[in-house]
Amino acid sequence: MNWEAVSASGEVTGAILVLITLVYLSIQIRQNTIQQKREELVSIQHGQNAVVGQLRDPQVFGAYVRTGEDRQPTIEDQGTAFAWVLQYLNHFQVVHELYRKRALDEEQFQLWLGYAVAVVAPKGIRRWWDEENGRLAFHSEVRKSIDSRLSDSENVAVPLTRMWSQFNADAWERVPRGGNE
Repeated sequence: MNWEAVSASGEVTGAILVLITLVYLSIQIRQNTIQQKREELVSIQHGQNAVVGQLRDPQVFGAYVRTGEDRQPTIEDQGTAFAWVLQYLNHFQVVHELYRKRALDEEQFQLWLGYAVAVVAPKGIRRWWDEENGRLAFHSEVRKSIDSRLSDSENVAVPLTRMWSQFNADAWERVPRGGNE
């Protein structure tokens, strides 16, 4: 028996097994990465649904629309609207972080950014963002992303209050307002 041949055969077999193991592990890692990205997208959507779902409350929705459209919002309306905007943009801040870590692709990120900009774009909300420094509650890169889109004269941001007829401020004049009126 030639021990050198047996040894060489063992080395070749070992090398093949290591290669098979590496291929298997790379497939597993890739599948895990794909699954992780899916779970992150689902998590983002759940967060979005939770925050946007608050707009089903007519007082929250009415406060946001009246504040956004500058329709004589009460201080309570403004507080409700700004609290909701803060929640939404905190959600977007998580989206931004996932994008920065390359867990979201460019198209997905642009979709979420567009919605965040639409939330900030109504004139009453925008004034809070710009003049009252509402933007200071957010990470500098989030502020830059939103500000860049808000100031893009070629692709003017459509305010959330103007996207659909249900958001028209006239439709919300009869909704109870916060505070004592």
